[in-house]
Amino acid sequence: MIRLLLLVLVLAAGLVVGPQLAGQQGYVLISAAEQTLEMSVTTLLVLVGILIAVLWALEWLLRKLLSISSTATGWLSGRKQRKARQQTQTGLIKLREGEWKKAEKLLAKARPHSDAPMHNLLAAAEAAQQRQNLQARDQYLQQAADLNANSLALALTRAQLHSQSGQHEEALASLRAIKRQHPRNPVMLALLKDTYIHLEDWSALLNLLPTLKKAQLLDDAQFDALHERAELGVMAHVASQQGTEGLLAHWNQLPKAKRNQPSLLAGLVKHLAARNADSEAYILLREALKKRTDDRLIALIPTLDLPDNYPAVVMLEELLTQDSRNPVLHSALGQLLMQSGKWQDARSHFENALEYRTDVSDYAYLADVLDKLDQGKAASDVSRTALKLALPEQPPAA
Repeated sequence: MIRLLLLVLVLAAGLVVGPQLAGQQGYVLISAAEQTLEMSVTTLLVLVGILIAVLWALEWLLRKLLSISSTATGWLSGRKQRKARQQTQTGLIKLREGEWKKAEKLLAKARPHSDAPMHNLLAAAEAAQQRQNLQARDQYLQQAADLNANSLALALTRAQLHSQSGQHEEALASLRAIKRQHPRNPVMLALLKDTYIHLEDWSALLNLLPTLKKAQLLDDAQFDALHERAELGVMAHVASQQGTEGLLAHWNQLPKAKRNQPSLLAGLVKHLAARNADSEAYILLREALKKRTDDRLIALIPTLDLPDNYPAVVMLEELLTQDSRNPVLHSALGQLLMQSGKWQDARSHFENALEYRTDVSDYAYLADVLDKLDQGKAASDVSRTALKLALPEQPPAA
């Protein structure tokens, strides 16, 4: 606009000054090599004005052409981006629908023009893993790392895919790196918990449990169940590595609250019995039952190989005076009396146990006792009852 105004001003000035210079135009001589060009000043000014006008016109035309080219380029680029968005959306849908090969192809194809290429690569890696193509998966993950090696989403996806494919050591390495930078990330914590379980790293899981509880990733029941599982796992590891003495040393260094948990004591007793330390196991059970009766611990007493089970019988009979309707006590006593060959007393206790609960094992024990007492018909009847309980219930005939 300014240039057009200047051109108009120059032309106006020419119109005003031109008549005044009529007859006094002077001349201009231009000489180059052997060529000369002569013209009046007025003619030169007119030519200069025309030249300027032509240059301005060419500039305007060039701008228009460039603008059209830019618009075309932008349109083409926008079209590619729109197509990439559509391919990405379709690829993600196919991924959720289980069409792994098609999903991978669409997601990878759309990546160059995608608004979020990292997202495409991570989703393509997931699709490749679902097709069991771990090499392609790792290539997509590497391409994503080339875009942003410090991406938290990339690190979490890598750990998750390694975990899903059973590469738990690799997953653990990734998760530990994430934990240093993002110690409270809930996805990382959940994956770390599952990885510790798969690797049976129970000590590490025990240390992680308070953080999981604080992050509200476990409710009270889940926390207690995992805590018990981890403690029993540590106990099993100590037993396998250090034997009976190491196991008892480990037990004695535990806090009193843990040693008072029947589930943990039951686990300890089973490990001791597996290592022929039945007498030590019985002492622990006896001391625990003096403080509090627990059916899980009572049921373990007949499983122990004791040199003399009379003290155990006396202890259970004393407990029975406090809780005469406890079927677990009756069953445990019946089993100990069977071991001593006291068939009639054992029968009485098994019948009492079955009066308060229905249990296949007690029916089987009772059938054995009745057979020892030469009551074959009664033993057969009891055996049939036990068999009916043991077999799954058949659907009614059509």
